[in-house]
Amino acid sequence: MRTAWESIVAPTGLARRYREQGWWRDATFSEDLRESAAEAPDETAFLTWRQREKRLIALSFREFDVRADAVAGALQRLGVGRGDVVAYQLPAWWETAVLMIACQRVGAIVAPLHTLSGSFETERVLAATGAVACVVADEYDGVGQARQLLEQAPRLPSLRHRIVIGDAAATNAVSLDDVFYGRHSTVERPSDLVPFGSDEVCALLMTSGTTGESQLVAHSLNTLYAVPRQAPAPGQLRALTSGMSFVSAFRMTLHATWRGVPTLFSDSRSPETWLDLIEEAKVTELRTSPRMLRTLVEEQRRRARDVSSLESVCSFGGVIPPVTLSDVRERLCPVVRNVWGMTECGNVLTTAAEDPPEQASRSLGRMGQDGGEVRLEPAGRAHHRGDVFRLHVRGPAVCLATVGRDSGQVRWSPDTDDGWLDTGDLVTPDGTGGLRFVGRVAERIGDAWQVPVTDVENALLTHSGVEDAVLLPWPHTDGRETPCAAVISATPLELRDLRDHLDRLGFRELCLPTRIEHVTEFPRTELGKVRRKILLDRLRERAAVTAG
Repeated sequence: MRTAWESIVAPTGLARRYREQGWWRDATFSEDLRESAAEAPDETAFLTWRQREKRLIALSFREFDVRADAVAGALQRLGVGRGDVVAYQLPAWWETAVLMIACQRVGAIVAPLHTLSGSFETERVLAATGAVACVVADEYDGVGQARQLLEQAPRLPSLRHRIVIGDAAATNAVSLDDVFYGRHSTVERPSDLVPFGSDEVCALLMTSGTTGESQLVAHSLNTLYAVPRQAPAPGQLRALTSGMSFVSAFRMTLHATWRGVPTLFSDSRSPETWLDLIEEAKVTELRTSPRMLRTLVEEQRRRARDVSSLESVCSFGGVIPPVTLSDVRERLCPVVRNVWGMTECGNVLTTAAEDPPEQASRSLGRMGQDGGEVRLEPAGRAHHRGDVFRLHVRGPAVCLATVGRDSGQVRWSPDTDDGWLDTGDLVTPDGTGGLRFVGRVAERIGDAWQVPVTDVENALLTHSGVEDAVLLPWPHTDGRETPCAAVISATPLELRDLRDHLDRLGFRELCLPTRIEHVTEFPRTELGKVRRKILLDRLRERAAVTAG
């Protein structure tokens, strides 16, 4: 049975406390946009690069507001209203941001789908959310999304509207291109709208599902608002390389309704394109993933661009390997910060610009300034790292609930454990007041002693023959759970090569892999995170076939 989204609300006491502390409010992002459009109509809200058209599009606050009104009116005429779920699978286009605000104005809950999600995942999310409408591009990145949605529709009884940006006629879908692109001579502000309150569910975000079943994460306008805002700064431009469906980009898109530092998005993941944009647009702050940083460094090494405008690089989505950090500081920007966060709680920990240069590769950082708290619960010991703790967080940016995608049941809410959310991450103190990442609980390897998964993976990357490596749990013949190294390499490596390399670096015997598996690529999320469960299942199937 599917969860009734209107039943998920912030506890009264929690809402009161965060309002008194100034983290939550009664206003909305839609109202922020109205105010910005009135105060600075021609000022740029954000920029998007359109790869197919080879052009950079700047959307002003006036255009943002007017087009959001037009799309809200179109949704209203389709019968979409308060409490309905509108899903979308769209690139980092300005149309995506407009749709997000339009849905807020009609009171519809948005459910963004990652652009790299295949039909199996998207259909399950559409079913789990009970989406009444889904908005897709006719085609993107070689995938015919409109035709895929047409094929899924008969199995989705709640889906009333297939909305296509581009060629909608080819699949007999609804086209809203005229309202998106302002082809009507006049746009009237829609009336009789029933937007939701700032403490109600406004978005259902997907977790990456790297170690298990994906979850739906229910956020309100306030849990998405509760981060410090940057004051306007002339000449500053932030760039974010992920799609708008990820929580950092999703928040940033909503905060683009306010006159702060503008953000640049792109529908291309190409490192060549991104380096060109950094050079041409004079980006001052880059926010990206460790995986993307590696490809940017490789491309910058191949053909250097002028990236001297960069004042800082902020890495999220995983720990930065030391070898990558060194290359980034040399070829992109000397100031590199690491940020830890989750879809469920936003960014919680961060290193600081004034920290030692190597800090971003050895620490998740310290508590930020978003009113959050952390709690550490003992979870055993890791080799050469001492005590390991399970990380819990709570604060104004933590979601209203997590819901099993397939079960449809609430797994966590703020009523659980006095608002403490178990992140599933294992950490250890870094010795400077911050926390060092050890691994995910679902990735843990070992019994009484736990293998420091991240440390071993980073160490494997320093082997000259290893292009990429992931450590996975594997049953040993004696019944123990031991490390298996899945590696990508130009030439086959022997297990002894890896073990000797780690031994020379000072790792104990129980940290050394007992098995090696060669692969040509890792299954990844759009942020570049390895989908470990899928990888492990594939390797186990391969091993079973070989054994049989």
